[in-house]
Amino acid sequence: MKSVAYVVFLVITCISILMLIHTYAFISTASIPLNPVIIEIKPGTSAWEISRTLEDTGIVTDSFMFMALSLATRKASHLQAGTYVFEGRHFPMDIIHILFKGRTLRYRITIPEGSDLFAVGDIIAATGLLTKEDFIRSASDTGSPEFFGLDSQSMEGFLYPDTYYLSPNMTALEMMAKMVERFNQIFTPEMQQQADALGMTRTEIVTLASIIEKEAVLNEEKPIISSVFHNRLKKRMLLQSDPTAIYGIDNFHRKISRKDLQRDTPYNTYKYPGLPPGPICNPDKYSIIAALNPEKTDYFYFVAKGNGLHHFSTSLKEHNRAIISNRKAGR
Repeated sequence: MKSVAYVVFLVITCISILMLIHTYAFISTASIPLNPVIIEIKPGTSAWEISRTLEDTGIVTDSFMFMALSLATRKASHLQAGTYVFEGRHFPMDIIHILFKGRTLRYRITIPEGSDLFAVGDIIAATGLLTKEDFIRSASDTGSPEFFGLDSQSMEGFLYPDTYYLSPNMTALEMMAKMVERFNQIFTPEMQQQADALGMTRTEIVTLASIIEKEAVLNEEKPIISSVFHNRLKKRMLLQSDPTAIYGIDNFHRKISRKDLQRDTPYNTYKYPGLPPGPICNPDKYSIIAALNPEKTDYFYFVAKGNGLHHFSTSLKEHNRAIISNRKAGR
């Protein structure tokens, strides 16, 4: 009888404990302060240490019960390392799910088409993860493109414009790895074959695409603008692209002047023939496609109309007339 009573006692005790744990799992924790609570779980941290940290920071009210819940759900040995942010009220089961899935703190950034290294540096610096100077230094280091297998002087052109999620403690190289990975998804082997057929390297195509990106407003005009530069390259004419003259000037937002066009930099296509030494911004796929697939035209000149469109000309005489017409129209 004693043994039966003991077994019954154990069963009741186990059921009670399980019910207690189940109830705890879905009881809201103490309210976390208005400011988000950020905790860092280092690799190798035990479930018990994690439970204590959660209690110490006010995320859970009872570390013992949280530990018991993680054991009961068989997730104690699968809580992932990383930096987490908690705010508001949470059920203990929600917290375990967050830690089990590794839903760490991430910063969302969006790099617009045509951003250069300075602009990308500003975007990353705004997250507080890195200073602009540190990012520019790493992106401009010749060792960085070499690390990624890129034949380029810097990372300019290969930090593909898109939305990315960055984690705390990421290095500049790790951030750039995400962007280069996206670039490699866009620049396909078929594109490389097209570049080879044109007698151009991948870096040369990206360089041309970056100029097209800066010159064009509308995607539908990009193949035509591309044709102008391809035609000029074939004739060994200066490309005379305004954006190349001001490359390297941080936060340039005014109208380009004649003095700007006389800047003596290797990127200035008013002074030096051929393509610049490298890209002048990070172009999108439409600019890359346009660089690889120029429209067949006889155009050698173009000037902005002021409405996003351009007037294209086959001769300098026609081009000058278009410029005069624009000025009369107040463009």
